[in-house]
Amino acid sequence: MSVAQLRALQAVVPSAEAFQEGGRLLAFLPGLKIETQGGTVVCDALLHPHDHTGYQTRLFLDRQIPGGSANNWTAHSLGGRTWWACSWQGVEAALPWVQILMNHLRAFR
Repeated sequence: MSVAQLRALQAVVPSAEAFQEGGRLLAFLPGLKIETQGGTVVCDALLHPHDHTGYQTRLFLDRQIPGGSANNWTAHSLGGRTWWACSWQGVEAALPWVQILMNHLRAFR
């Protein structure tokens, strides 16, 4: 992750930090605020801006969030912790990381 990518993420999630998994750099986003139909949910998240399990990019959360278009949740083990990801296709890895995050967050509205 470049310094510029991390700084851009920190503008959205000030506590964002680099996270290494399987030789790839991800972004750990503690205290991410997610706007849902039922209100704001605060959770920890991992932004995986690389291909994973058949998706170009993934957003992993520390729990499932009901509502919106977030369906077909699956559990994944990353960094010794269980994370959840919904089925959300079409977020390209070539996008800047902030745009990847914003596109994934659309699943919860």
